[in-house]
Amino acid sequence: MLSVRPSRAVATPQVREKRQILCQPGRRGPPNLRPRPLKETGREKCSSSAFPFCSGIPMPQTNNRGFSAVLNNRHFLFLWGAQILSQTAMNGIHFTQMVLIEKLTRSSAQLGIVIMAWSLPAVLFSAVAGVVVDRFPNKRILVTSNVLRILTASSYILVLRTLEGHPLLLAIYTITFIASAIGQFFSPAEAATIPLLVNHQYLLAANSLFSLTLTASAVVGLMLLGPLGIKLLGVESSFAAIAVIYIGAAILVALLPKDNPHPARNSHASSAIKRAWAEVREGWRFVGPHRPVLAALSRVTLVATLGLIMAMLVPGFAARVLGMNPEDAVYIFAPAGLGLVLATYLVGRFGYLVEREILINTGVGIMVLTLIALGLVSHGHRTLSTPLFETYPQATVSPTTAVMGLAAFLGFSIALVNIPAQTTLQERTPLEVRGRVFAVQFLVANVAGLPPTLFIGTLADRIGIPRVILLVAGGVAIAGGLGTYFALTRNRSD
Repeated sequence: MLSVRPSRAVATPQVREKRQILCQPGRRGPPNLRPRPLKETGREKCSSSAFPFCSGIPMPQTNNRGFSAVLNNRHFLFLWGAQILSQTAMNGIHFTQMVLIEKLTRSSAQLGIVIMAWSLPAVLFSAVAGVVVDRFPNKRILVTSNVLRILTASSYILVLRTLEGHPLLLAIYTITFIASAIGQFFSPAEAATIPLLVNHQYLLAANSLFSLTLTASAVVGLMLLGPLGIKLLGVESSFAAIAVIYIGAAILVALLPKDNPHPARNSHASSAIKRAWAEVREGWRFVGPHRPVLAALSRVTLVATLGLIMAMLVPGFAARVLGMNPEDAVYIFAPAGLGLVLATYLVGRFGYLVEREILINTGVGIMVLTLIALGLVSHGHRTLSTPLFETYPQATVSPTTAVMGLAAFLGFSIALVNIPAQTTLQERTPLEVRGRVFAVQFLVANVAGLPPTLFIGTLADRIGIPRVILLVAGGVAIAGGLGTYFALTRNRSD
């Protein structure tokens, strides 16, 4: 069979016409042979990589799917910029709320209440938010959400200037709840807008950018915007700065093109919510008998609950144990992020060499020992008015340095537990029920952490944060033991 070598000379119209025919797969031959035309199907379209002599014929672009194409999309940049601003402001305002409550009350129980006010809307409104996003234009939801966030951020300034005592605390908790509820509608509308602005072949790059900035905005909001805003501007002015950031986000989403919702036929809000809860129940019916899945779920819930508890205790630990400002807590415990990153790299690079159950149990063991050490290091703290560094003036390593080192080990242990548990949860769950199982995970992780957070916060006010940390270490050991029992127990469905 003769083959044709592509010519580099300028082709005449007649030659280009013949090339269009020859460009069909399986029809390569000399120019003087005219093969029968084939019916055009999806598999028979020209590709310049497979048939290099097809130059000059219009073909879909397949080699430019990187970030450059996404970053040249003006509307995507508007949405991406709005995400960066809104997520940074959201994390900054959450940190400012925690510091404000610590300054007003010096109570871990009150910090637990503000955490509950921030976490509860995710449980109550997630199903409703999905229905709203399906039934209303995304742009309208994004603009309205940011406008309402401007009002809630400004409301903190109003109540701080007009109220005091218990009415002030009640107003702060109410505003926090409303602000978190608004976020439940913004996030799914934002995610649903990405495929409307970006061609499907660039979705991977677009979602990668959104995932990157989701993490980066948390770091900037919690470690820069919140602490620096409080130090340089004060609490009230920090809320004002955050409101200005939300104004920027609202302007960016207002520049997006209009979109029309496409609700399913005969879709009603009540039936959609009932379906959502029915899927959660179906997911739980799968999780219960499958012990490895149940064990993985218990480990993920353990990590989520510990995160809520530490978020509640950390501001008080910095202020009442270390004798520092509450806003400095994020710097004291920042090494936890470094430990988490290190463990993430090591597990991703070498984790396949070790059984997952060994990784998880090692992580739980490090977690328990770290919490015990954290409680013992701060055990010299006797009263709320005696900072820890005054109790140990002769220490070779300052207590603050010791706490920072222990925070790194705590972050390392969290990743060592969470990553293998999440992987097990994904691998042991069939595709047809995976979404419902993850819905159960989301619900359990959010609901299970709320009662311990409130109870431990109240207990910390009575017996002190160091003793409570020791009790938390015992609870983690018990929960880790239960997870190991579930993992080693034979699957009842086998």
